[in-house]
Amino acid sequence: MRYALATIFVIMATAAWSRPAQVVLIRSAGESSAGERQLRVATRFYGLNIKVVTLALLRGDDRTLRTAVGDRQTLAVAVTAEAISHTSEKELLRALSRGPGRSVPLIILGLTPSTSPALVRKWSDGTAMACRSATSKLNLRYVVGNVSGITEQLTSLEIPFPEQEAFYFALAPQGKAQTILSIENGDQLLPVFIEERIGGQSVFLDCAIPRQTRSALVANENGVVRAFAEIAPAIMFVKYCAGARGWHSIHQYANLTVDDAYLREPYGFLDYRGLLREMENHNFHTTVAFIPWNYDRSEAKVAALFRSHPERFSICVHGDNHDHKEFTDYASKPFDVQVYDLRQALVRMNRLRALTGIPYSKVMVFPHSIAPEKTLGALKENGYLATVNSQNVPMGSVRPPGALFSLRPVTLAFADFPSILRYSAAVPIPTYLVAINEFLGNPLFFYCHHECFENGIGAFDGVADTVNKLDPETRWRSLGDMVKHLYWVKLIEDSNYDVLAFATSIDLESESNRESVFHVIEKASNRPRVAAVTADGRPCSFELRDGYLRFSVTIPAHQVRSIAIEYEKPSPLPPVSVAKHSFRVYCLRMASDFRDNELYTNAVGRVIVRLHDVDGIKAAYLVAGLFTSIALLCLLTGVALWKTIKRFRTVAHGATPSEVYHEASLSVPPTTARASGPNRVPPSEAALLNPRPDKQMLGLTRRLSKRSSEAKEINQ
Repeated sequence: MRYALATIFVIMATAAWSRPAQVVLIRSAGESSAGERQLRVATRFYGLNIKVVTLALLRGDDRTLRTAVGDRQTLAVAVTAEAISHTSEKELLRALSRGPGRSVPLIILGLTPSTSPALVRKWSDGTAMACRSATSKLNLRYVVGNVSGITEQLTSLEIPFPEQEAFYFALAPQGKAQTILSIENGDQLLPVFIEERIGGQSVFLDCAIPRQTRSALVANENGVVRAFAEIAPAIMFVKYCAGARGWHSIHQYANLTVDDAYLREPYGFLDYRGLLREMENHNFHTTVAFIPWNYDRSEAKVAALFRSHPERFSICVHGDNHDHKEFTDYASKPFDVQVYDLRQALVRMNRLRALTGIPYSKVMVFPHSIAPEKTLGALKENGYLATVNSQNVPMGSVRPPGALFSLRPVTLAFADFPSILRYSAAVPIPTYLVAINEFLGNPLFFYCHHECFENGIGAFDGVADTVNKLDPETRWRSLGDMVKHLYWVKLIEDSNYDVLAFATSIDLESESNRESVFHVIEKASNRPRVAAVTADGRPCSFELRDGYLRFSVTIPAHQVRSIAIEYEKPSPLPPVSVAKHSFRVYCLRMASDFRDNELYTNAVGRVIVRLHDVDGIKAAYLVAGLFTSIALLCLLTGVALWKTIKRFRTVAHGATPSEVYHEASLSVPPTTARASGPNRVPPSEAALLNPRPDKQMLGLTRRLSKRSSEAKEINQ
């Protein structure tokens, strides 16, 4: 009770005096500029407030300027290109000062060729002479400089630029500015984002991005690359200014998942022992997305390998039967059937755990494509932690607009359930894709199938090396562990922390050197109803407000608390069986095994399985049809061979088929006693008088014919 009351007090106190850090934006009245919109996305991404001050409000009053900028919660100040000409350089620099050697960084947003060259020279301390324009028919690329504390994992990389025209700074020959971002145009490097120091004050200058053409290369890029490229200067500036006061991950996490395989060796091109050597040499972790239907097919030696190396191997859930799109639209497969399959998958995985002693992560990787939103809600109600797929927008749902959605791989926008984006390792992964995610603090989820290792078990080594080189402290973990660490923290003014959580089970870690209070917030619609929140098994008080679950936890320095959000149990449901009743599913699974373990071993087979569509028929069904045809051909061949052998043996005994038919139809009186006299039949022959198979009848017929011939000779 005392613990609960203390927690309630902490929540109330937090609501009373905790305020997020802020960025002050000075702009002219009227519509917002592109630079302002980019800054708003960046501040929201890092959990900062943005305080807008218009020139009309200032009215040349330096006291108002100092009040707006001098707030201790202000981490940075931004001025638009339209407003900078009406802002006093002297008064603004004075307002930014925080004492000897300390000041708040300043950025001037959206400079264009129409900006006065005199202003550009003044605010760059003479380093930049003017802002100019360059156009190219080729796809332009950002080139990232090397500026300590700013460029980090992006240092020296090239990133696709979102347009084919760029505004850039013409620098003085002896300029001292640090170039953070340039545009590569042929053999030229054109600076577009620079930093200069004016009397000890850090000033950043940003060129606007023209909005005339769209680069085809960037349009085809992954969402996070495109979103980052469009706001790169703003997000790099805000991250630099925010530091620990902005949302950040405590550690960098990564994982490789191999779909479809089960615990047999080898599975197609997947050699578990060989993969273990690569993981140990190149430091990564592999999760097998395990089809629950295979729960009773594991090899003991492979199971032992997984048990003895949990730091390298793990298992998660991959559908239930994996019969193509088993979690699809409800017209094709009703919702209640999908719910049964979700429940059956867990029952089968529990049986796998009992048979092998291997734990599994309650993370669903859907076969072929992500399910509709309602099915994601069913995952939550049945105790799953998250779903990880090549798309994080459910089937039939609309992708939320804006760059903010693309900057994170995880979303709670659908059924308040974590839906996570992953990247295919079967295609080349650009270094800048890895670097951007690490720069943003995003966990990295990679996946492939066994055929990725066709040319060698070291196929993933290069990606793992890139991840580890960009961030040597990367932690490679199972999907379950990654989901439990899927949260971001930020330092607040009382030296405690806010936590933005995504999963119902998290391992909350303190990086502080003293005991701290963590105020956790997670999106929750209370469907199903939240029953309890516990920390290491101890109850926590919580509240639901404005669509969010809120609670607080006290954690000693450098300790971890296991947080669990529990929901009310649904009404009792019918029991679920692990039995495999479907003959269709059995054939599909056997066909898949035949495809992966037999067809892939030869060139002709690989051509067959790589056909995605032939006249609208999916490759899986082609393989199933091929498997069935081969089985039928073998059956017919066996029957024909059996008949041939039968005929051969008959002819070898000296009778034609017609003779056999005739003699087998003769009436032969049975006998059960030994005869005496000249007509006595030997015991071995007496046994043949009973009705028996054809070869016995043939023997009897030959003996009767022989005795008849002998009798005729005696009579003669």
